[in-house]
Amino acid sequence: MTRERRDRGDGGIFYEAARKRWVALLDLGSDETGRRQRMKITGTTRKEVKDKLAEAQRAKAQGLNLAERATTFAQAAELLLTRGLASNLSQNTRGNYEKMLRVNVLPVIGSKPLIALRAPDIERVLDRMAAKDHAASTMRLSLTLMRRVLKFAERRDLVQRNVANAVEAPAGPTKPRTGITPDEARRLLTAANSHRIGPMITLSLYLGLRPGEAAGLTWGAIDLDATPPVLHVTHSLQRIDEQMVLGPVKTPTSQRTIAMPPACVAALERQMELQALERSKNCEEWKNTLDLVFTSELGTPLNPSNVRRGVQAVATRAGLGHFHPHLLRHAAASLMSAAGMRIEDIADTLGHRSIIITAEIYRHPMTITRDRHLGALEGLLSRPGRGGHTSD
Repeated sequence: MTRERRDRGDGGIFYEAARKRWVALLDLGSDETGRRQRMKITGTTRKEVKDKLAEAQRAKAQGLNLAERATTFAQAAELLLTRGLASNLSQNTRGNYEKMLRVNVLPVIGSKPLIALRAPDIERVLDRMAAKDHAASTMRLSLTLMRRVLKFAERRDLVQRNVANAVEAPAGPTKPRTGITPDEARRLLTAANSHRIGPMITLSLYLGLRPGEAAGLTWGAIDLDATPPVLHVTHSLQRIDEQMVLGPVKTPTSQRTIAMPPACVAALERQMELQALERSKNCEEWKNTLDLVFTSELGTPLNPSNVRRGVQAVATRAGLGHFHPHLLRHAAASLMSAAGMRIEDIADTLGHRSIIITAEIYRHPMTITRDRHLGALEGLLSRPGRGGHTSD
């Protein structure tokens, strides 16, 4: 290997004639075994290598762990998922993060070393998603996850800066959010009265429960003797390794105590009667080990697929179109707003971290007043009338 003499001040820069490239070696000290570590920098011109060397020297001076420069984005993402997420984050949310990274991000930049990652690489991920007509919210979440991965890597001295912070998610298509009118809500509640998951629909519509929160409600979390009667949202029913188990709620603010109007109390009393009837009918096979309020006919946790079919059946009977369980939560926010509840009370009832989340996700106009409460919704749905249309 032939090396040309280097210029004064160029440090370890030399020319490899056999490979027709300029090379620089940066001393990184010794590892824990005493072995000397050096970083190899290459380029087609002396100036290119000199600039790269200067950048590496600055990074080293700032404490960047250049010995781990081979760490890829995929490896950093795995570190985030295993060590960087809050311990109380639900398994469902963890699974969603992992799927988002695996499907949308890693195929594009997973193999790229962190030290070589640039803002255009992040943009390539989003451009690929936009070409596939991903929703704007999905692209924003993907960008947020890329920023979190790089922020975690930054804390571990694997990167000098978070290049994803300079990138903005494209607008993308926005899926319309569907609200229902008070008249449609009344029809839905009437149709629910004759279906076995009707009480679950009633509570979800009045209180804005997430599907997992409603399915994970236990009798021990309900106090019908309180004034007013209340329920405590403390768990969520989740599928983990093909088993339905009680897990934590989505976020710390999702743990909440909600006052219940008379319609919810009546629905729970109906559910008590139904559960007692099914327990006596299937006494040998009955198994409600989790003390769940809403169960199958044998007392086992509800299968989410069966809940989706049940909600759609009730919605069809009420003359509504496509309807899935989470729309009950969206509809609840719309109806609470139409009933005159202030946005702060809606956010508290839904268990949102802030009113910003409520306003962004449920985009219907929010009526701001200072003398409304949950009873407003009971009054809205218990009286006949035309009612205006509300939308998310």
